Amino acid sequence: MPRGSLTRASDLASLLTRLDRLQPGMKPAWGSLDAPRMVSHLCDSFRVALGEIPSVPRHSFLARTLGKFVVVHTALPAPKGKIKTTPEMLSSSPVEWERDLEALKKLAARVASGEARAVHPAFGPLSPEEWAKLGYKHMDHHLSQFGV
Repeated sequence: MPRGSLTRASDLASLLTRLDRLQPGMKPAWGSLDAPRMVSHLCDSFRVALGEIPSVPRHSFLARTLGKFVVVHTALPAPKGKIKTTPEMLSSSPVEWERDLEALKKLAARVASGEARAVHPAFGPLSPEEWAKLGYKHMDHHLSQFGV
């Protein structure tokens, strides 16, 4: 189970190596996103973290406390295909495969460098390190979805 962080160079490098193995025609083992749409989704989630896509707060006390702890600070995996994301994290569409992959790599590096400071729509305020942990876990989840 993942316990990584984008701030750890080896963790980031491992995710980027896996990302390089992803192909646009790969089929997911679960969920409804195809590979290009999943890359756009990850880009959008990092843009939310960086404050580039405004998010609407949907967090409750339970989500800000217990939910945040479980999702961000434990190694428990996300249920496969069971959690719906917020509209902000599905706001862009794929453009061009290589360009979209490069954009994802740059956004992940920015989150890794500590730039993420926005309020998470479900978990409320996150520190840059919490965003880096969540970003690692989120990328790992979706790359695993495609077997890479």
